[in-house]
Amino acid sequence: MTRMRFSGPFLDELAELDESAEARIWEKLELVESFPGVGSSLLEPLLVRAFGRGCLKVSAVGYDVIYERSSEGDEDDRGNGEGDETVSVLGIIKQRRIR
Repeated sequence: MTRMRFSGPFLDELAELDESAEARIWEKLELVESFPGVGSSLLEPLLVRAFGRGCLKVSAVGYDVIYERSSEGDEDDRGNGEGDETVSVLGIIKQRRIR
């Protein structure tokens, strides 16, 4: 089961978008919640510096939504288990700003 966490900067940036863009971003985050590994790990150097190497991004209506995954819970010695996964949504960046 995936648990979603939203950072303050993400929520602040989301509040500044129009309703259509906000709705599309929530649609993408529903996909991320179902399939946390769906995002791209190919990040521009600016995003790596701002958010770290372990982050992923998904694109939505001219924005990149940046998030990171972490696992917690019961795992055996080989890393197998039924642990919960947490997705921390860190921010939204205009694609034009980083390209």
